[in-house]
Amino acid sequence: MKQKKPLIFRVTEKIVRLIYRPYKIIYYDDITEHGNLFIANHAQIHGPLATYLYFPFPKKTWVISNMTKLKEVPAYAREDFWRHKHWSIKWLFWIFSYMIAPISVFFMKYANTIPVYKDMRAHITFRDTIESLSNQTDVVIFPECRKEYNHILFDFQKHFVDIARLYYKKHHQVIKFYPMYICKDLKTIVIGKAISFNPDNDIEDERIRITTYLKEEITKLALDLPSHKVIPYINGLKRVKSK
Repeated sequence: MKQKKPLIFRVTEKIVRLIYRPYKIIYYDDITEHGNLFIANHAQIHGPLATYLYFPFPKKTWVISNMTKLKEVPAYAREDFWRHKHWSIKWLFWIFSYMIAPISVFFMKYANTIPVYKDMRAHITFRDTIESLSNQTDVVIFPECRKEYNHILFDFQKHFVDIARLYYKKHHQVIKFYPMYICKDLKTIVIGKAISFNPDNDIEDERIRITTYLKEEITKLALDLPSHKVIPYINGLKRVKSK
């Protein structure tokens, strides 16, 4: 049974929709079946927010597990969101980090998320993702890390590709990965042509093949749009023009 969201969540969502105007969706592929992986640039808060509000299909979204745990939110927020703040005002963001903790936990609980664990609990992330895909629910992943790739993207972590291997072992079905570019400046989400997992390949070769394709395709999707400001993965970095 679908979980009913609390009134405060529903009211907040409606207010945000009024402020955060709709995104246009551009497709470069026919998407007739669901239970796919959509791989996107993070664009700081705008990637998760735009996909939550305006992604065109039923979906779950990967979110770092720290933002779903009350005791872990403050330290993670200070390091990931505000590490570049000047030392003279860092005390203020220390306070903010504790203020947002219960808010983050509450909204993550009802925002159709899958917590991403980077320790021995990673099997929970994979289990919940495979369950969603098995139910024909798409899953959105933002795999950027802190290593620079180009002026559009930071490099990708690779092990999300392993979901496709585990899914194939369970169902003998091949998962598709769709590249997706989120452009806050133009209020646009662009979905590119999919790449399919090859179960006959070595898994490390597949990680490289699939992530390389996705990074290059997302870059092309960005460059095919009119010139716009690119929002970098890392908070505090200067926005640059796409071209």
